[in-house]
Amino acid sequence: MTALMSSFRGVLGGFANRLFVSPFAGPMGQSVRWKNLFEMHLRGGRPERRPQRKSPISGHPQMRGVVLKVLIKKPKKPNSANRKCVLVRLTNGKETVAWIPGEGHNLQEHSQVLVEGGRKPDLIGVKIRVIRGYWVLCGEYGSALVLLSLAGATDVLDGMIARHVPGQSSVLGTIIDPLADKILMSTAFVTLTYVHLIPVPLTVLVLSRDIALIFASILIRLKYMPADKKSWRTFLDITEPILVITPSLISKVNTFFQISLVCITLAVPTWNIECPYLPKLLWYLTAGTTFASGIGYAFSKTALRKLDDRSSSSLNQ
Repeated sequence: MTALMSSFRGVLGGFANRLFVSPFAGPMGQSVRWKNLFEMHLRGGRPERRPQRKSPISGHPQMRGVVLKVLIKKPKKPNSANRKCVLVRLTNGKETVAWIPGEGHNLQEHSQVLVEGGRKPDLIGVKIRVIRGYWVLCGEYGSALVLLSLAGATDVLDGMIARHVPGQSSVLGTIIDPLADKILMSTAFVTLTYVHLIPVPLTVLVLSRDIALIFASILIRLKYMPADKKSWRTFLDITEPILVITPSLISKVNTFFQISLVCITLAVPTWNIECPYLPKLLWYLTAGTTFASGIGYAFSKTALRKLDDRSSSSLNQ
């Protein structure tokens, strides 16, 4: 008799669930199963989910703002030091509280800052942090972008003059020009990595390839120096070139991707461009071409080669 009643109760409960499937249907058309009619009437269906509040910088990896006030927040953990925060008015008009990482800071009212999403576990409700960092380090990305554009334009103009105007090519130019390019790009990558706009592994890869190329050039120069002239004075004498670096196609493509990555990374926070996938795509393209160009320089026989007397005399002229 007990088994018959339990089976009847199960059939009745299933019939009630199927009968009232439409008012209590789930988000994907899945029906809600209740144990019995009493539970169905007691709970009254699936409770609605509370809408979650969006972040003030939703849709942007970083955003600029102006400090309205410097605050001190007490963390929820006992015996913890107070956290320094700032009330920031963002470029989209919203106001939010951001915490400042590190020990000391010089932020005051009306200071321009750059913020990004970053929750502090012991601060309730604070989900944004200040990116601490003249120009890139202080959030002046527009000025840095203009400076980088001018440097790139003058570099292209200098190369065109050296190739097409007779008498304008020199040994000093063949050494200083690529060295200046390396210093410019290395500085840009290091500063953008410091403010968390470029990942650390990518910057390490780019710097490692450049440092390895410089050391390889030094070793080859020492190897092909005449035995009777080996001295620091002869080694540092740039009027007597011993080797030449011939950039490959993949190296030129890598240079293009590096410049594009730096420019796009600076342009995104400058104009608040909502395109989070383009910088990440350039990360992978830059990393792949950097690794490929490094392998090419390591195994190529023409990338780093010794100059013969005819080539050396033509460069000196």
